[in-house]
Amino acid sequence: MTRRIAREEGIFAGNSAGSALAGLLQMKHMYKKGDVVVIIFHDHGTRYLGKMFNDDWMRDRNFLEATKPKAVDLVANHKNQKLLTLDENATVSDALDLLNKFNISQIPVKSGNNFVGSVNDSSLFSRLVENSGIKKMPIKNFMQPAFPVVGEKASIEEVSKLITRDNNAVLVRDMGGNVHIITKHDIIEAVAKMG
Repeated sequence: MTRRIAREEGIFAGNSAGSALAGLLQMKHMYKKGDVVVIIFHDHGTRYLGKMFNDDWMRDRNFLEATKPKAVDLVANHKNQKLLTLDENATVSDALDLLNKFNISQIPVKSGNNFVGSVNDSSLFSRLVENSGIKKMPIKNFMQPAFPVVGEKASIEEVSKLITRDNNAVLVRDMGGNVHIITKHDIIEAVAKMG
């Protein structure tokens, strides 16, 4: 309530002011229309900057709910970058060039406007070790299943469950229809920020 007074009324009061207002609201059923109630805010909030005006302090004491990132938050660092994709008829050599040029480990594969598969560096590496002659072959012959697609409001838990040993990434479609990729790195970074 102390934080609400500051946010809604612009009054930087202390915790006793918040308690007084909370008490008044609990008793509001006892008042009739036309009654006048006066609350005196007798201290200021500067003494409480390290406490109730500190999100970490409030969260540690369960006064604030920890907000968990959604799928759209996980791509915040790269949402302005165009998603790299590979056409299914591109060669294995084209895929390797893209992976190396952009220092990435997986790429969604498209056929027209549809996501039809994915490629990751470890799978290509094992195939190349077996047969280096595959470089000129189309990537569609070597791709894995397409990455799952989630909406931007999907929780970090939903996204995390979709990333497995066999599936290295998840795609998220934002409200504008743009598609972004979420990798293990994005989730690790978000979890680290959550503390």
